[in-house]
Amino acid sequence: MPDNSIPKDAAYQLINDELLLDGAPRLNLASFVTTWMEPECEKLIMASLNKNYVDMDEYPVTTELQVSHCAEEFGVFI
Repeated sequence: MPDNSIPKDAAYQLINDELLLDGAPRLNLASFVTTWMEPECEKLIMASLNKNYVDMDEYPVTTELQVSHCAEEFGVFI
């Protein structure tokens, strides 16, 4: 950890600038993965960012969704 910190705006700008070097996923014609999603999905992701998914006792409904959904997804491959 550094001894001194930088302003949060500067930290954001540094990280954002670095991420821009990764390219634009929507322009990657070699990708078979879509980078667009419905706005409702983005809302769900933003609403869930602050949850500690490791704490299964605190978030039992989330855990059940993960377990049942993953089981369904993996069942497709079996």
